[in-house]
This record gives sequence, C-alpha cells and structure tokens, in this order.
Amino acid sequence: MKIIKIGRSSSNDIVVNDGLVTRVAHCQIIVDDYGNCRLIDNSTNGTFVNGTRIGKGAEIRLNKSDIIRIGNSTLPWQTYLNNAGGTEIGGRTEIGSSGGYYPEPPKGSGFGITALICGIVGLFILTIILGPLAIIFGGVSLSRNEKNKGLGITGLVLGIINVILGIILLVYVRSFFFWG
Repeated sequence: MKIIKIGRSSSNDIVVNDGLVTRVAHCQIIVDDYGNCRLIDNSTNGTFVNGTRIGKGAEIRLNKSDIIRIGNSTLPWQTYLNNAGGTEIGGRTEIGSSGGYYPEPPKGSGFGITALICGIVGLFILTIILGPLAIIFGGVSLSRNEKNKGLGITGLVLGIINVILGIILLVYVRSFFFWG
C-alpha cells in the first residue's frame, strides 16, 4: 500500500504552491496493492473530484479519468503513481511554480452572458450597435477561458447575424428614402 500526502508544506509527498491548499496533508491518495486508488480529504476548504466537493474526512474511490482540484490547482494525480507529477525535489514532487500541471481555472460567465444578451436584444432593436458589441464580448469570453463557452459562441454568432441584418436594414432604408 502507498499513501501520497498532498498539501502546501514541504513535509507532504506532493507540494502544491497554492494559498487555498492546507499546509499539512490537504488530502491524501491511498493506493492499495491491487492498484485501486482512494482519496481522503483532510481540509477545511474541501477537495473537488469531477467538480463535486468532497468534505473533510470523506473518502472516495478514484477512477483513472477523475479530475481532482484543490484550491485553484488541478492535480495530475495519475502521474503521482509513477512519481512523474512535477519536479521531484528530495523525494517529493512540487506542483505550481516549479513544475507539474497548474492550469488557470475557468473564469465566470460574465462576458458570455453579456454577448448573448447583446445578440438577442440586437435582433429586435439597435441591431447595428449591439451586433458588434455581441461579437466583441463573445470573443473576449472565448479568450478568457470562461466556464460556459457556449454562451460566448452563441453571442458571437448572434452578433454576426445582427451585423448582417443591420447592413441589410441600412441598404433597405437607404433605398427607400433615396429611390422613393
């Protein structure tokens, strides 16, 4: 059996440089002799497995495809089983500033929602103004790695439709006033 302690302090097997991670043994992964893995949470902030919070003292069986997040850090826990999770320093692995997998967590959905609202409202009023705004907000939403990328994409598409409709409307209005 192998026990892998994960936390912020250098006394852990896996050190995660993240202020939201408990110093001593935020959580631990236990691997039995048959290769089965379990996670035990020891923290106040909790450990997330596939987006679901595991509370203090709780234990969960891990599957190879499970994603573990503690604080703002996503852990490549499968690689710890082979001691390849990051930069090995004196028998432990450093995650965060010196190596390993430390992606930026997805941000909220503010720009995506704004793009969607501009796109929808733009279909009815102020098409030529709200269309470009929906395109801008949709692009920002996608570039910021927001949670709900679909909102940004939908707002972007609606913005393009608004711009096309706005151009058609301008051509129609112009022809109506200038050609009688």
